[in-house]
Amino acid sequence: MSIYYVTVGKKEYQIEINGDGYKINGEAIEAVLTALKERGIYVLKKDLWKREFHAEAQGKGQYILDSEGLHGTAKVEKSSPKQRQSSSADAGDLISPMPCQVVSVNVHVGDQVEKGHQLLVVESMKMQMTLYAPCDGTVTQVNAEPGMLIAKGDTLVKIEGC
Repeated sequence: MSIYYVTVGKKEYQIEINGDGYKINGEAIEAVLTALKERGIYVLKKDLWKREFHAEAQGKGQYILDSEGLHGTAKVEKSSPKQRQSSSADAGDLISPMPCQVVSVNVHVGDQVEKGHQLLVVESMKMQMTLYAPCDGTVTQVNAEPGMLIAKGDTLVKIEGC
């Protein structure tokens, strides 16, 4: 399950993605979101209703949205504003060194890892980079999945026991 916090204008939404289901602010939504072959073009379908939109990444979780003549911006984050204020990086946190896209995730919550263990492969500007465990410990959180766009400074994996 992935949880995102999306701000559009002055409205904030908590979006849960669990397999093929979605919840917005805790309410289950019966809809299908499909990415088309053109990068950034999506189709959202619910019953007979359908909306096509374009989402263009502007960096650091910022997106420009266009749909049927309507334009807006959205900020997408992995933690709520409250969580961001109360958290800081720990020794066992694997932090994204740059804006990138996740290619593969090689660990799961509960995995025991040793320093130097390959955790993720990311890609930026058509170059792949392998990210390794900074210490020995237990994976307590994985905030990445293949295809996900990541901003510089995002916490990708948390390891307890460092």
